[in-house]
Amino acid sequence: MTSEIVPGLRALGMNEYEANVYSTLVGLQKATARDIHEVSGVPRGRIYEILNDLARRGFIGVEEGSPASYYVLDIDVVFDRLKDDYIRSLNETREALKSLSVKPRLPPVSFFILRSGWAIDNHISSLFRRVKKSMVILCHNPEFLQRYYTVIKPLERKIDLYVVVRRKEDYADINLPIYEAGGAVIDLLDVRPVKESVVDGVRTDECAILADGRDFLAIATAGSGRHAVIGSEMPLINYLQKTIVERLTET
Repeated sequence: MTSEIVPGLRALGMNEYEANVYSTLVGLQKATARDIHEVSGVPRGRIYEILNDLARRGFIGVEEGSPASYYVLDIDVVFDRLKDDYIRSLNETREALKSLSVKPRLPPVSFFILRSGWAIDNHISSLFRRVKKSMVILCHNPEFLQRYYTVIKPLERKIDLYVVVRRKEDYADINLPIYEAGGAVIDLLDVRPVKESVVDGVRTDECAILADGRDFLAIATAGSGRHAVIGSEMPLINYLQKTIVERLTET
């Protein structure tokens, strides 16, 4: 039984001996150091040191006597305290990291690649949350809009949204502001920002997104893997987004 619990206790910061001693005492509820040594197999020379440390850290209690006995403190109380301490420490560390300021600031990397589905979904969610004014989605595949429809649709009330496609009739069942590409804009749907040297094999382009004239995201699928190129703070992004919107809205 203890062999299944020990890895979890070690994840809480206990070493192997401490985890074995604590899980053994939980099973016994109350015992002397000798009893714990015999059941746990932890060397007798380490038992008192470990028990005293566990007591200091609030996992167990000590009943004075000759010999002394050790007992388990309420597990729910102990672990609720650990959880609260961990969350507090996590929040304090997060705020400390956010407050760091390094001068001079290094320029951000212009473009880089995401190679996991989780990273791509996380970046898409972040991009949709922080967009303030306008977004252009150059869409190659209706499945992209269907997949993210519930997070794209609310953007209509918040920003100027332009979904650009090659054939509008292929998107007739998607209730979004769909624009059919023409002229120079249609050529952008043929551009592949994610090159074959990055994703080998059969590939399917999903979309390219430009947001607020500063953020860029292009997604493609190759085999069973999704890949994305992302970038920000590039003058070209602002120029390209403005040009597309002008071409779409000109009469």
